[in-house]
Amino acid sequence: MDVGRGPVQLALKPDGGEVFVSNSLSDTVSEISTPTNDVGGATMMGDDPMHGLVSRDNSLLYVSNFHSQEVAIYAIDDGKRAGSIHVGDGPSAMAFSAAGHLLFVVDTRSGDVAVVRTSSQSLFTLLSAGRAPNAIAVKAFLVK
Repeated sequence: MDVGRGPVQLALKPDGGEVFVSNSLSDTVSEISTPTNDVGGATMMGDDPMHGLVSRDNSLLYVSNFHSQEVAIYAIDDGKRAGSIHVGDGPSAMAFSAAGHLLFVVDTRSGDVAVVRTSSQSLFTLLSAGRAPNAIAVKAFLVK
């Protein structure tokens, strides 16, 4: 498939309808329709998009832009960038809280994790994570 330059990560909508490709070298995200495998186009997303994460309701795509201090927000139904959230330096990996009310963003260059409220799309706090964190996991199950 012909997507942008430097594809680095895929984000699948929970309903399986589309896949989003983070194109690091072209600063875009490409949208692929899974039923037809058609590339719908690419949207400018920011400086070096690395990771994408789709909200549970399939409405928003959050994209970490590694060479910036922001996470871009893409409105899936509208097909356009809808804003951004200022986080720490070098945002990379992301994960939602179990309930989906918080977005955790690993800031590799500043050595922290940004905690974002998804309802207001605003930074809540920064948590120190040590030197150059690059991944995150959230426990989303109960042990009985």
